[in-house]
Amino acid sequence: MSFTRRRFLHTLVVSAGAMTLSSLTGCSNDNPDDKATVLPEIMPEYFPQSVMSGDPRPDSVILWTRAVDGDGDLSLTLQLSTDPSFQEVMVEEAFTAAAANGHCLKVRVTDLSPYSHYYYRFLFEKEGKLVSSRIGRTKTAPAADADVEVKFGFASCQDYLGRYYNTYLSLLARDDLDFVLHLGDYIYETSGDASFQATDGERQFEFRDGDGALTIGTGDSAFQAAASVDNYRQLYEVYRADPVLQELHERYPLVAIWDDHEFSDDSWQTNATYLDGAAGEEQTSRKRNAEQVYFEFMPIDHAAPHGDSGSGALEVSEQQLFPNTKIYRDLRFGQHLHLAMTDYRTFRPDHLIPEDAFPASVVMDSATLTAFLGAQGMPQAAIDATLAQMSPVVDIDADALAPYKTAFVEIFTGLYTQELMTRLGLDQPSALAQAAERATAAITGKLTSSYLNLVLVQAQATLPDGHPLKALPPLPETGVGTGLAYYTLGKTTLFSDLGARYLVIRETFDLYAGYLEFMAQQQGGSVQTPYDQAQFSWLQGLLTQSDATHKVMASSVSFAPLLADLSPSRADSGVADLEAVLDSDLVPAALKQRFYLNVDHWDGFPQFKGGLINDLLSATGTLTVSGDIHASFVTQHPANPNTGLASVDFTTSSVSSGTFGSFLDDGLNGLLAQLGDVPPEVSQLKYFFDTIALTASQRDDVSSKLMFSRMWEHGVSVATASASGFAVEYFNVPTVWDGVNMTKTSFYNNRAAFLANVRTHRFHWDGSELQMLPA
Repeated sequence: MSFTRRRFLHTLVVSAGAMTLSSLTGCSNDNPDDKATVLPEIMPEYFPQSVMSGDPRPDSVILWTRAVDGDGDLSLTLQLSTDPSFQEVMVEEAFTAAAANGHCLKVRVTDLSPYSHYYYRFLFEKEGKLVSSRIGRTKTAPAADADVEVKFGFASCQDYLGRYYNTYLSLLARDDLDFVLHLGDYIYETSGDASFQATDGERQFEFRDGDGALTIGTGDSAFQAAASVDNYRQLYEVYRADPVLQELHERYPLVAIWDDHEFSDDSWQTNATYLDGAAGEEQTSRKRNAEQVYFEFMPIDHAAPHGDSGSGALEVSEQQLFPNTKIYRDLRFGQHLHLAMTDYRTFRPDHLIPEDAFPASVVMDSATLTAFLGAQGMPQAAIDATLAQMSPVVDIDADALAPYKTAFVEIFTGLYTQELMTRLGLDQPSALAQAAERATAAITGKLTSSYLNLVLVQAQATLPDGHPLKALPPLPETGVGTGLAYYTLGKTTLFSDLGARYLVIRETFDLYAGYLEFMAQQQGGSVQTPYDQAQFSWLQGLLTQSDATHKVMASSVSFAPLLADLSPSRADSGVADLEAVLDSDLVPAALKQRFYLNVDHWDGFPQFKGGLINDLLSATGTLTVSGDIHASFVTQHPANPNTGLASVDFTTSSVSSGTFGSFLDDGLNGLLAQLGDVPPEVSQLKYFFDTIALTASQRDDVSSKLMFSRMWEHGVSVATASASGFAVEYFNVPTVWDGVNMTKTSFYNNRAAFLANVRTHRFHWDGSELQMLPA
């Protein structure tokens, strides 16, 4: 279906007028003694995702529901009142939940009073009955000059498959929140990606529009990902049917941004990354489908960023979808909180290391390195020392190396063929044709001999005696030039996120990223900013001009420095057993380096990140709250030398998704598997992930300091903004406690048992000092 012919969801704007008696539930005539009233009956089955509210402002709020009675459109009446019994009704308006919009309805109600609770419901007539949704409660924001304490929950990453939203019970155990902030990954677009989702347990589903979904992988490892409008709608229908999630939304207004999984894992712009470069994944129509459905199902004011905030019907139109997407916006809550909601994904550039980068390819030879480092003011002695740390380089096109060129084209044609058949399900002739092209393109020019020799040895080990390749000696690794290859960055396989998006070597990555940014800026561009110019200009203006006590930027991804320092020059962790293992020969030499754990996050843009923190966040004293990484972190950034102000990042863990500790353990095991047999002592490093990360940021050349780390706990958080400071409480649970999996077991009917196991971590920032308070 073409975009120009789509019917899009209307967000309808109504004004809350003077108090009136409901025409639906009042007396049947003017006689007060005649009590023939029509009382609504709450029938949740017709409102399968219940109700929601969102984007509260002092005078307005968005109200949402999805109502289904058959396949057609459904005429609904919205009622809004200041009391839950609806004795007096401020709004009573008729609307349509259209089938073309997934039966969703969004209404912006204006002319409300600031910092006030309102109750709302949606009604329709059926067979003489007045059918009602559950009653929702919302709350408007305080006026900008109100001296009131503001308290909000914040959360991220709520995978549904095989998991429950028990962590939200910590927010439902209280009734003092002004709103809940969701930082992204509200849904996960896949129906069973075994690499990170729980494919067992009760909470499973299959796409009803299977033909419209993407099928990723082959054989038993295949899974599907949402692509069609119906696919994405089904995800929200399934997730939002959860009773605890419904209860949360019925009680508190939601303020939300997206991250990647609302469209596609580790996405950038309109590109997916499932295939790690084995095939192109530019998917503009899929991206627009995801955006359309997000705007249908999430109670965000998607029209206001486009300048349309007046009365009348507001459409989700083609002009509001990619490449015109705008979900960045700000909300003010009294004197003490100004919230900037940002969009990290829609316009961000590709990851700096391509997932299909050929590991041996040299991206900076010695001449390029010398010129670049010299331009940065590095002394020649330091340049020479840097060059000595790079990988050995040979010109595979040199006449003397002709036998090697032929051999490596043959070897890598075989390796690429196997990968393409496995990843793409190609038949052997098709895979062989593509593989030959890739191998021929890869085995050319300057390559690092250290990687080629590893592959040569592995290939020779599989060949019979007398094979011609057996006679080839290793390529020279000494007495040759050096350079920075993808292998020097940690890339060791043909198609992989390891060494591309995860577990990259810090020193060489910073050098490589700096070079790419320098070259881009010479052309007036950037390869590191996730914001388009419009969003960045808006953010700069907002943070520099706001007079709120606390300016808070919501970022879907973390500002924490996520490092693992296993190098000989690491800081001492203070844990003798850990230090003994790291100092020993038990750790392979290839691991005795400093790694970025995740460069899909802000660490992947090191120069831009540093400038953003120093020149904007710290300069204006802006705090950040973030998510996505499935771990709890607190990071203190250095003070800006001109203003003396500083920034702190509070990263919340996952509601239900697997912890970062578990993902990191899988990645480490994958890396270790490439290195051969590894002693069990090294596999025990997972128990020290938090210690390793905390210690790594204490190095002098790491400006932001990680102050708190919990990589093996799920949780949600609560922030309080007041005149005296900004306080954050983390409410966390381990994945398994006393033999019980805390996310795969439902505690919905035994809430006290779950809450008894919640671990609380408390912090307070007064503008200059960060304190960790007693639990």
